[in-house]
Amino acid sequence: MFVLSQAQMDRLGEEDLIRAVHRYLADRFPDADPVPADRFLAFGREQLARAEGHGLTTRWQAACYIVAAALAGDRFDEDSPAAREVLADPAMTADRKAEWLTEWVDAMIAALSQRD
Repeated sequence: MFVLSQAQMDRLGEEDLIRAVHRYLADRFPDADPVPADRFLAFGREQLARAEGHGLTTRWQAACYIVAAALAGDRFDEDSPAAREVLADPAMTADRKAEWLTEWVDAMIAALSQRD
């Protein structure tokens, strides 16, 4: 009988999530240079740990965080004053923080698109 430990199941879940985010980014930004899947997997694992540190623990919350990190930089949570403030706000729910990240990323993309 083949048995997976909980840690192995969790890892598979994480890898599936990271691969889904990688595909999403490739589909959303087809003209961008693709990041190799194995490199993105390592990046995604690092970002999952950072997301958890901010209380973002559901798959959706983590996906929002990984997308933000992929587009704004792997340390955006420290480098951006706005992101730092929102992610550190104890009064804001994790879902609201994730929603804010999606709004912030959309605003960033819109601003960059207007420059072209």
